[in-house]
Amino acid sequence: MKYLVTLSPLEPFLFGGDNTFGKLGDEINGTYLVKSRQFPQQSAILGMLKKEIMTQNNLLTRQLKGEWVEPKNKQKAENLVGFEKFDIFSKSIQNFGKIKNISPMFFIKNDEIFIKKVDIDSFDFEDGVLKGYKTKIDIYDNFINITTNEKLTSDKIFKPIEKTANKKGGEENSLFKKTSYLLNDNFKFAFYLDCDCDLKNSIITLGADRSSFKMEVKEDNSTLNYEDKKAYLTLISDAYITLSLKDNCDFAISSEISYQNLQNQKHAFKHNEFKKSDKVYLYEKGSVIINPSQALIDDLNNKNLQQIGYNIFTKGKN
Repeated sequence: MKYLVTLSPLEPFLFGGDNTFGKLGDEINGTYLVKSRQFPQQSAILGMLKKEIMTQNNLLTRQLKGEWVEPKNKQKAENLVGFEKFDIFSKSIQNFGKIKNISPMFFIKNDEIFIKKVDIDSFDFEDGVLKGYKTKIDIYDNFINITTNEKLTSDKIFKPIEKTANKKGGEENSLFKKTSYLLNDNFKFAFYLDCDCDLKNSIITLGADRSSFKMEVKEDNSTLNYEDKKAYLTLISDAYITLSLKDNCDFAISSEISYQNLQNQKHAFKHNEFKKSDKVYLYEKGSVIINPSQALIDDLNNKNLQQIGYNIFTKGKN
């Protein structure tokens, strides 16, 4: 089954990263600045789907501490969602059961699709220079309607919700400021899903604060199609690139975000010592690369990453 899945926040959300609970000043009692990212990681969407599919198939249990599924149901759960955690470094394609493909997340409003893309179209690239561009111009804060090419800045989509509070158990200098988001107007998060099982509307939780979202699901065979008019390579998703960008293209406008994931299980009955994967940096969705080498394109074409919505790009037509 192929679906369009939309997520409407029912309360302010906080999508984490290294800037989440980032410390300023004293390492223990310093002031915190906490600011949500605009999108959840694709690996978080995978985790949410795995949990929701097991929930809708009555496989989750609260009877065994530290376990999601009773031993008698483990094989059924593995058939549905696989038994592996996503591994960004995997050299082979991982098995996530009935979940076959997740598209990059985008925004939808009144059936119109918006993706993030640096505003390179307002300038001309000639002889290695972006004509007319000045560093004070913020071309990263840009979203476009893939049908009409209407441009929007993030303030048209996101409504910041700021809160100042004390860290629990903190001392005198333990204030933190948290910036969460809501979505303006009728914007919703959205992604396409190829999944060999039935999926129903639900309320799910996502993000550092486990915020609630209304998940709506409908059958849809569409794909996320966008072609750059100048045939520039555009990252439709965050991408893990192992090659030097500088050495493998003529020009790029990009930003980076860090990525780590937990590698061990949570336990309800003993102290958690969370182990994280090595930190890597992803090129952020919306980045534009001009005249990439074939080696760079081959590096982007990582099937394991692409099956959950990383490393998705378009080149457009010359």
